[in-house]
Amino acid sequence: MSKGDEMEPKRDTGPSMFDMKSKFGGVVVYTDPVNRERTDSSDNVMSLLQEEQVFWWEFSKDSIEWAINTVKAEIDFLDVGTGSGVFSLLIAKNTNAKNIRAIDKSARAIEVAKRNAHINDLNIDFRHEPYSEHTAARRSCKVIGFNPPYHLYPSEIEDKMPQHARGGTDGQGVFKEQLTIADRHLADSGIIAFNQMCLGRNGAPEFARYIPELVKETSLAYTNILPPMATGEFLRGVYGDAFLEYQTQTANAFPELYYCNGIISRDNGGKVVVIKHTVPLKGRTWADRIELHRQVALHGLK
Repeated sequence: MSKGDEMEPKRDTGPSMFDMKSKFGGVVVYTDPVNRERTDSSDNVMSLLQEEQVFWWEFSKDSIEWAINTVKAEIDFLDVGTGSGVFSLLIAKNTNAKNIRAIDKSARAIEVAKRNAHINDLNIDFRHEPYSEHTAARRSCKVIGFNPPYHLYPSEIEDKMPQHARGGTDGQGVFKEQLTIADRHLADSGIIAFNQMCLGRNGAPEFARYIPELVKETSLAYTNILPPMATGEFLRGVYGDAFLEYQTQTANAFPELYYCNGIISRDNGGKVVVIKHTVPLKGRTWADRIELHRQVALHGLK
């Protein structure tokens, strides 16, 4: 074989949306491929991605470890919408956390998460329940983890979206509800670690405006995982010529789109800061995000 005929090695881009098994951070995690046929009673468990769950862990782990070791509260980690259980698995494996509570409204997600915990020989308190004020006592959580649904979609296909993508037509509804509840649960000096794709305007994502109002006595530090892009370009990549009215209205109201990780700290600081990150993306770009959301949108177009 000549040099010109040699096959180039496959590019390592981290976990894929079609993978059913991933390994990082010392844990093995089973999930569903993004294109698995689903119903609300047998919903998909979200796949893992380099720029999503892997990034969340690499970006947040030092802050999480500090809070677990320092903050005085009952629950080390509250995992809201645990899905595959990946965040709880990582924290159980790599920190001193003893009391980890992971919840999800999807019965199938809890089954998969329990299986993943068993495979990794980790002890986690999994509960099949929606997130509510009754999930934990007031100010009892050192760390709360969120990876809420943020897929952008028109209202006419909402009922066909996987629940892990069904966050409201602006992708912010569930996140706002979670933050409102978390204001009660977050301990003094505790943190919320989140991943979020968010519509924005005037140089900032919308969450930079509403988080300080919903979670009191806090500061917010966030990073742009990828540089902001034009909302209209993203939506056209996901939906093509479908739902043009929705695309136009959304892009006109919020012309910028952000993909971020953030840390909310109950420190009475009142600051909002943007920081740069050094987490490897392994070549992942907005083109990969568009293809992911296009695959998710196909559930609503069938």
